[in-house]
Amino acid sequence: MTTERDPRPLSDALNRLMGSMRAPSVDVLDAVFNRWGDIVGPDVAMHTRPSAIDGDLLVIVVDDPTWASEVRWLEAELLARLAEAVGSDRIQRLSVRVERRE
Repeated sequence: MTTERDPRPLSDALNRLMGSMRAPSVDVLDAVFNRWGDIVGPDVAMHTRPSAIDGDLLVIVVDDPTWASEVRWLEAELLARLAEAVGSDRIQRLSVRVERRE
């Protein structure tokens, strides 16, 4: 029997906090930010990175306008891969920003 004073995983507390802020769960954040290359593939990952999640919107930063077009063209496929990776349809939309690497 557990009580209020028993230790609990930190992820439980983070998930409660994130839920109260209507933010994505720790599992969603982990999947998107730590498994990005697995989700989008190495070629796309080399030119893109997730930047932020705002509600159901994932902001993706790309290093060239050509990659912005590619990500927009692949949007439906990327959303399906994201849903599979995170185990939910939490992310419904993508927004793409270009930030050139120096």
